[in-house]
Amino acid sequence: MKKLLLILCLSAFASLAAAKDIEFTDIISQEDFKDFVKEFGASLLFNPMAPAETLGMTGFDVSLEVVTTDISDGKRYWEILVDDNDPFSQLPVPRLHVQKGLPFGIDVGAMYVNVPDTNIDLWGIEAKYALLEGGILTPALSIRGSYSQLSGVDDIDLNTQSLDLLISKGFLMLTPYAGASIIRVRGTENTSLVELDEVNETDYRGIAGVQFSPFPLLVINGEVTFLGEVRQYGLKIGLRF
Repeated sequence: MKKLLLILCLSAFASLAAAKDIEFTDIISQEDFKDFVKEFGASLLFNPMAPAETLGMTGFDVSLEVVTTDISDGKRYWEILVDDNDPFSQLPVPRLHVQKGLPFGIDVGAMYVNVPDTNIDLWGIEAKYALLEGGILTPALSIRGSYSQLSGVDDIDLNTQSLDLLISKGFLMLTPYAGASIIRVRGTENTSLVELDEVNETDYRGIAGVQFSPFPLLVINGEVTFLGEVRQYGLKIGLRF
């Protein structure tokens, strides 16, 4: 957990050091654009950052999170699609995340992202349904759907969708959880430099995390996701009541 926290903090600090706007600075091939959309889209996915258990009818969760993605910064498409042609090795995405419990084992949520010193803005929505509420001896099992939409980047339109199956079981202050997802990323270009086809990519990812509740109301989450060769690391600090 300490190593994860250090990585995320250093990544977030790096994002403040210089502007890194996403824009076309040269022409790229259709294949390079496809690879970029797939990897950039993965960094903008609306990750769960929560166990399978739902909040309950009166539950509420508000948190600050950072999800950082290891990107292929040495690839030509990243160099061309960052305005100074010098991408960072990791893309940190800080976000505000709010969740509300509803009747019948349903949670809904929303998130907003503004990556400092870039033109990356992002919003997303989610809904989660409890297939199993979980108990003293049984785990919680839920299904979750999410959608995110990129804004602020003039040269690219991009959105993501995911369908997650999550399982978790609490032990005292710890609630480990895991999941599997099917995801879809859609991206198009809006620039006069190139004429590229729309990209629609479907893929699968694995999720592993743990929620720590050292004090009443306070929750701390660490989460790792695996999407092919792409790795993401997430940290959440929030209030849940």
